[in-house]
Amino acid sequence: MAFEIGTTIGGYEFVDILDNFKTGVLYKVRNVRFGRLEMLRVLPRDMQGDQDRVDRFLRETKVHGRLSHPNIITLYNATEIEGQLVMTMELVEGTPLAWRLESGPIPYLEAVDYMRQILSALGYAHTQSIVHRDVTPANILVTPDKRAMLSGFGMAKSPTDPNLTQTGTAVGVAQYMSPEQVKGVAGLDRRSDIYSLGVVLYEAITGKLPFNASSQFEVMLAHVNSVPNAPSSIDPNIPEELDRIILTALEKDPSQRFGTANEFSDALAEAAQAAQERTGKKSLPKPMQVSTRHSAPAPVRVAAAVQTDRAEWIPVAASAGKKSGSQMNQSQSREWTFGELFLGGVVTTIILFFVFFALMTMTGTRLSAGH
Repeated sequence: MAFEIGTTIGGYEFVDILDNFKTGVLYKVRNVRFGRLEMLRVLPRDMQGDQDRVDRFLRETKVHGRLSHPNIITLYNATEIEGQLVMTMELVEGTPLAWRLESGPIPYLEAVDYMRQILSALGYAHTQSIVHRDVTPANILVTPDKRAMLSGFGMAKSPTDPNLTQTGTAVGVAQYMSPEQVKGVAGLDRRSDIYSLGVVLYEAITGKLPFNASSQFEVMLAHVNSVPNAPSSIDPNIPEELDRIILTALEKDPSQRFGTANEFSDALAEAAQAAQERTGKKSLPKPMQVSTRHSAPAPVRVAAAVQTDRAEWIPVAASAGKKSGSQMNQSQSREWTFGELFLGGVVTTIILFFVFFALMTMTGTRLSAGH
């Protein structure tokens, strides 16, 4: 049974439907007790007869509830409303990275910043002995102020949690699964999440997945057997050091990947710093003295995203900023010194005197000829 918008049940006022998917409905609700807007996810009653579904839902609340990190959506409560299991979470206004990537790749420095935030969240989860196991663009939320948030802990697991999947069974989204997940290895560790985030970063900066095929089975085989092309082979603007980092994260053998999320993040930070230094040196403008009285007006800031009911991302053309910057430089005026102005006045006076004298001479010659 769906909850009717506008009603208040179990201490929650149902404000809107945020999403509707196979395994439940996500509502925007107001917590009446705290006067706080939250997200409420419900496990439909017709699925509560499926013990596996119930166990997964309960495990998700248990695992997610143990985590508190700035880049992880906070779980507030797990309860039952009118016979239906629900969980309430922090309401974050933003856009799933998956929606953002529908319009193409994003600048690699921006993508690196998002991935480092998610690596911070994963690193924290790993210290709590929790492996996410479902790192995909759909489970990464990007806010208008460029904050990346990790969600989707439905498959997250710690060593003490019971196995809800038979050993040898692959779990996850085929395009982002590590080779260990494809093989159905029971003891997945943090390096599996590192591989999955490597796939996400690859897609974010190239607009393409490292492995794509007509069937999920072929994609899964590629994760185990095929070596991906370097991202720079798709976009030559991607620096080689970023190629090496991503391909390290995508190593088939977990022991050849980064050992921790922090190692992965540190490598990305070094690559981003090197890229910024190179870009900075190339784009440094020539020194110019700008008049404080006649300087161009400050450029108008354009919002990078517009929030709608589904927080859809409206991209802004990258060339817009370049054009406004060029126009601003052209409109800047030069400030003249007193000496330059005085000298200019003297030169102008002399020129005008000779022009006047020449005109008078020519006029006198014409008058004499007339007489």
